[in-house]
Amino acid sequence: MKKIIALGFVLGATPLLALAADTVTAFSILARIAQLLDFVMPILIALAVVYFIWGVIQYTVSTDEEAKKGARGKIIQGLIGLFVIVAFWGIISLITTTFGVGPERLNPNSIPCIPNPSIGVVC
Repeated sequence: MKKIIALGFVLGATPLLALAADTVTAFSILARIAQLLDFVMPILIALAVVYFIWGVIQYTVSTDEEAKKGARGKIIQGLIGLFVIVAFWGIISLITTTFGVGPERLNPNSIPCIPNPSIGVVC
């Protein structure tokens, strides 16, 4: 009985393996990551700018030297965070441009264009 149930699970999962085999590639994974980063990066940049501005406001408002020192640390942390986020975004953009990977590759209805010297580009 246990063998029949195990065989049923294996045979039932076989179409899932076949579907997964042709849809997941390295390019599609990189394209999904690039698409996610295109959504998340502006939010992270906005948070870093808000943190930096909050540090500037604390620095200008505070009169205590210890509070100014903490606010100065927030300003520096905000600038470093902003630099790291923008640099990371630039590196990812460079990689996706270099390898031709991007969210446009996720569209299964897109037809690749074929350059033809006699009549131009054929799509």
